[in-house]
Amino acid sequence: MHKFLSLTRVTLKNSMGMLSDGNSKKLTTILLYGFLGICMLPLMFALYFFVDTMLTNFHFLDQDATILALTFYICCFVTFFFAIFLVPSIFFFSNDGETLLALPLKPEVILGSKFITVLIYEYSFVFMVLLPSVAAIIKHGDLGIVSILAILLVFLLLPIYPLVLSSIISLLVMCFVPFFKNRDRFNLISSGCTIVLALGFAIYVNSASFTQSNPQELMELLLSGNNSLIAVLGYLFPNAIFAAKAIVENDILQLIFFLLISFVSLLLCLLLAKAIYFKGLIGFSETNSNRKKLSHQELGKAAHQKNRIITYTKKELKLLFRTPAYMMNCVATTFIVPILMLLIPLVQGVTIDASLLPQEIMAMMNDYWYYFLIGGIVIGLFIGNMGLVSSTSISREGTNLIFMKYIPMPLKDQLFAKVLSGVFLAVITDILTIVLFGFLFPVFPLPMLILTLAASLVSTVLANYIGIYLDLSHPKLVWEQEATAVKNSISGIIAMFGGWGCAALVGIAAYMLPNEIIKYASIALLIAMLILSCILHHKMDSFAFKQFKKY
Repeated sequence: MHKFLSLTRVTLKNSMGMLSDGNSKKLTTILLYGFLGICMLPLMFALYFFVDTMLTNFHFLDQDATILALTFYICCFVTFFFAIFLVPSIFFFSNDGETLLALPLKPEVILGSKFITVLIYEYSFVFMVLLPSVAAIIKHGDLGIVSILAILLVFLLLPIYPLVLSSIISLLVMCFVPFFKNRDRFNLISSGCTIVLALGFAIYVNSASFTQSNPQELMELLLSGNNSLIAVLGYLFPNAIFAAKAIVENDILQLIFFLLISFVSLLLCLLLAKAIYFKGLIGFSETNSNRKKLSHQELGKAAHQKNRIITYTKKELKLLFRTPAYMMNCVATTFIVPILMLLIPLVQGVTIDASLLPQEIMAMMNDYWYYFLIGGIVIGLFIGNMGLVSSTSISREGTNLIFMKYIPMPLKDQLFAKVLSGVFLAVITDILTIVLFGFLFPVFPLPMLILTLAASLVSTVLANYIGIYLDLSHPKLVWEQEATAVKNSISGIIAMFGGWGCAALVGIAAYMLPNEIIKYASIALLIAMLILSCILHHKMDSFAFKQFKKY
């Protein structure tokens, strides 16, 4: 226990130190995190409004626990999803693996300390979902002693079970490392397999309960009361169900079940780590080289002059795809989130047949074109910095930032290429999202979908320019592992949550304002985004030149 506590304390101390970029003053860092908290407020307000409205509407049907369990399910899924990318980075891709192997430490001790580190990271996402949900249930319910105790324990223990699930999947996949000669290639393949297995398992378990229930059965469950509708949530996160019932019903037995699931799952994860963790960790950082010799023709082709911006953009994209930590945290995140948002209802058979709607409604959609414009702006703001590509492009250079100063290429072109790499991945995601959305809901006219895509491109470009400006202002150049440059970059975090907050503000404004104002406000907002993007592009060179003097 002493070794575990000591290692955990050191790991947490190093991790908390990584939250600073190493250059900014402490007060500046605190102010930046304060600004990040402000960016989260619109998202938290939107979630509170949703939970409060649902509790108001479903209270008379005695389905309060179902609504709370749904929010806890969202919280668990968010934890599970982000842990898919974070767990391999902390457990295997960190550079302290070989150092820890040389120390007299048991595998469960090492993994336990790393588990605590990941858990601390996940609390930021958990609290953002739990705080509005719990505030809404406190407003509507008369809570007893058990309910208050359950709320406190839920804040501390709810993310443990989904984090254990993602950890077990990563351990099982990574234990095959010793059987592969080319470790770099396997690291990429295993990362993809981890994501596919985890999300496939989650979608299958969640969709099973929905597909087994027809609309008539769901209506009977809804009207029967006694929180019976909670059965349709599935069995992937049973801890969410027990936690919700413990709070709403003031039930000590449900709270005990919640505690048992959390602690037993953690114990099983540590036992599994004791058996297979070292098998994946030993030799994980080894690489393989094919020692390919280039011919004179290949050398001449490589030296052939091409467009330098395109060449630099390709270099950035290759680095993102070939580095496992960047592949999982930047590329995979950007593509998987929109697919996941649309794949779940597709698997569950949630579609809208255009032939069932009256022609008047179909024609009316063309009259409300400005809502599609707003929808495109929201999509672009939400996706623009989700992959943290542009907002960590300077931080990912690390100690190699000096190369940007003396290679024979203007600094403005280098930065523009970095923005292009982020825009390229985000735009693909925009297109994929809107195409899949149009396939899933064919009621929307094609011209409106094209309008949505055009608006999303404008907001995506602006989001990436803002992201690289933030990273130029506060880059994280001191790091020991690639994942740190992405996950612990304050500029990337602010860019991502700031974009989500702006998307939430635009959506809330569109919901509250009258149609006549939205019509002109959407056009004005789109034009303002175009002008701001041009200004940022024009000023980027001079701004970067001033910032590079500080590094």
